[in-house]
Amino acid sequence: MPFAIKSFWMKSVLIGQNIARFRKLKDIKAADMASRIGLGEAAYTKYERGETSITLDFVQKVSKELGIDPITLISTTPANIFENFTNSPVSINGNNTVYLMDEKQLDQITKLTESVIALNHKVLEALSK
Repeated sequence: MPFAIKSFWMKSVLIGQNIARFRKLKDIKAADMASRIGLGEAAYTKYERGETSITLDFVQKVSKELGIDPITLISTTPANIFENFTNSPVSINGNNTVYLMDEKQLDQITKLTESVIALNHKVLEALSK
């Protein structure tokens, strides 16, 4: 397979995986998503598996139904899906297992984030002097 074709196919696979991950996070069945965007389930799941080339039109339809920015569907990687899911206390590993954080973990992450923000402000103040 020539590089350009292989690269394009790999991108369709990655985008399809992102669509499947976000769909599952939103607790939407593939058949329901297919119906929402006017496709049969078999045709829709081919997109998620990367067997059908993903078009911008398809991404826009799916992102609208998921309530997610189309750029997020195109650019998200499994490593940063947590960051892109509306700041939800959810993460997904490579085999699509969903892990939910408990309140204690979420509280710790919130405190850590606040500490980083405070530190950034102090660094900015020091640099401006």
